[in-house]
Amino acid sequence: MVGNQKSYTTKEIADLANVHPNTVRLYEKWGFIAPAKRKNNNYRVFNEKHLYQMKLARVALPGPYPIKGELVKQIVIEFAKDNKDLSLYLANEYLQGVVLEKNRANQAIIILDNWFERKTGDKTKVVVKGRKLAAKEIGVTIDSLRTWERNGLFVIEKDNQGLLLFTEWDIEKIKVIRLLRNCGCSIAALTKVFSNEENFKEKPSVLLKLPDYTQDFFYVTDMFLDFLDEHQQRAERIIDMIRNYHK
Repeated sequence: MVGNQKSYTTKEIADLANVHPNTVRLYEKWGFIAPAKRKNNNYRVFNEKHLYQMKLARVALPGPYPIKGELVKQIVIEFAKDNKDLSLYLANEYLQGVVLEKNRANQAIIILDNWFERKTGDKTKVVVKGRKLAAKEIGVTIDSLRTWERNGLFVIEKDNQGLLLFTEWDIEKIKVIRLLRNCGCSIAALTKVFSNEENFKEKPSVLLKLPDYTQDFFYVTDMFLDFLDEHQQRAERIIDMIRNYHK
C-alpha cells in the first residue's frame, strides 16, 4: 500500500533512488514523476507516491532499448499522471515487443548456424546482376550493401564490364547478414564471423556472443540475446510494479 503519510526533500528522494538531485528535478520537469508541492520557501516536498514513481522510472528509463524508446518513456509518463490502466497497457506492449525481438534473434542465430553448416548456395550460379537489383532482391538499401562490402562482410565478382555478379551463395549469405543486422548484431561482430567463414572452429552463434575486449568494438549489440533477456525481465518487473501500486 502506497500512502502520502511521509514527506521527502529532493535530496532524500535522490538518495533513495540512487541518483543526483538534479535528476529528480529533471524527471519532474519531463513528467516522469508528478509535480511536487512547494513550501513557502519554494523548496519541493515529495511523498511516497513520488518515491514509487521515481523507482519505476529508474527501472524503465535507462537505455538503449530494443524497441522504440518513446514507448518506454510513455509508460513512465502515464504512470506519473495516475493513468494506471494505460501505463499497464503500454508496459505489456513493451514486453510483447521485446519477446518478438527475442524470437527474431533466436531465429537468426539458428538460421546462421544451419547456413554455415550446410552452405547450400551455389557459388557458381549467378542469380542477380548489379547492386541495385541485388538490393531489391534482398530487401536492403544500396548503401547498406556498399557498407557491408566495404567492411569485408562479402566480396562480389565482376564481369568484364564491371557489373557485379551475385551468385546464389552471395545472395544467401547477404540475406543472413541482413537478418542478423536487423536483430542488432554490429558490423564489427559480423566481420569477426564472416571474414573467416572457411576456417572457424566454433559455430557462428558462439562467436557472436564472445566479447572481444582487445578491440574498441564491444557494443551491447554483440550480446544481443542477453540484452533482450534483460529487457524482458525489466518489462515484467515494470508490469508487476504497476499492478501492485495502490493509491
